[in-house]
Amino acid sequence: MCSISDKIKLCTCKASSTDRLQNYWVLHRRNKDKNEIIVGQVMLPSFENFHPKEYKKNYATLENRVNEGDVFDVPMVFKAKDVLELVFNNNDDINRATYGFKYYKKQWIKSEICPFNLMGFFDEVQFGKIKK
Repeated sequence: MCSISDKIKLCTCKASSTDRLQNYWVLHRRNKDKNEIIVGQVMLPSFENFHPKEYKKNYATLENRVNEGDVFDVPMVFKAKDVLELVFNNNDDINRATYGFKYYKKQWIKSEICPFNLMGFFDEVQFGKIKK
């Protein structure tokens, strides 16, 4: 696993989906009218299990970076409980890494991401490419 740079930029550039993006971000916002029960179990490789020290170091680096005012390429407005998902190596099942953050008291804090929770209660409000 490689160390993630503290110089990344979250780009709001237009893309039709995240499927073909190697590194991307998604902003999820709670929809009070959405209450879907999603049943299942996600069976993806856990990047943390392969490189726990690097994973934790990268999480700390990213948490610092997303709380810097210039991480996005345009000014953004966030709401309490927004979820920011950062995905690296999307097209590599073994080395894919996902990092999650929740917006709380005007800052992003590390937060585990549950795909079923996001699908059932949140809307994707924006996404884009992560540039290094």
